Order: sequence, then structure tokens, then C-alpha cells
Amino acid sequence: MTQPTPAHERDHEDVPDSSTLMGLLHVLRKSHMELVGEDAAHRRFKEVATRGDARRYIEELMPHMAEEREKRRRHRHGGGK
Repeated sequence: MTQPTPAHERDHEDVPDSSTLMGLLHVLRKSHMELVGEDAAHRRFKEVATRGDARRYIEELMPHMAEEREKRRRHRHGGGK
């Protein structure tokens, strides 16, 4: 019988510079800069070194990105707020 694999067993691994994950992180950083400014976004992005850091960064930013997307969608469709 094999042991179940922990959901985040690779959290300690570094994020490779040339990986798809790093590409995604750079896209998120660019969007984050639009929301909070370049300095704040860069400071937060510098904390990402491992896959676990990346997961937490994505989990932290995605609700803000979704909220901003919804605001823009409502504005485009005449919702105002």
C-alpha cells in the first residue's frame, strides 16, 4: 500500500526562471502593478522564490484580480459601480 502524496509536497522547490509558472507569475505581477503600483508589486513579487511562495502569491492575488475584472465588466456594461 502506498502513502498518499501531500497536496503541496513540492512547495520547497525553487521556481525555475524559464518555467511556465514563472511566466504566469510575471503576468500576475504586471496586473498587480496596475492595482497597487510598481514599487508595492515589486516588493511582494521579490518574496516569491519557491513553488509554495508562488502558490501563496497566486492565492493572494487572484481574488483581487477577479474583483477588479468584475468592476471593469460592470463599468463596461453600464453598471457604474
